[in-house]
Amino acid sequence: MNQKTVSCGTSLLTPEDVAARLRISKRQIHNLINDEHFPPPMKIGRLNRWRALDVENYVDALAMAVATSTIGVA
Repeated sequence: MNQKTVSCGTSLLTPEDVAARLRISKRQIHNLINDEHFPPPMKIGRLNRWRALDVENYVDALAMAVATSTIGVA
C-alpha cells in the first residue's frame, strides 16, 4: 500500500489505501462520507488523506455495533 508518514508518526492513507483496507470501492467511501457514516478526509492541497487511526477506529466501531446487535439473538 502507498502510505505516507508525517513527522508525528501518523500514517496517512490515500483513497486507494482506504478502499483496499475496507475492501470497498472509492465511490462507496464517498457515499459513506456523504451519509456521515465515515470520517471525512483531511485535505492536503487538493489531496484527500485519512489517518490510519481514524480508519481503524471506524472498523472497531463497526465491529462493536455488530457485536452488540447480535447479543441476545438466538
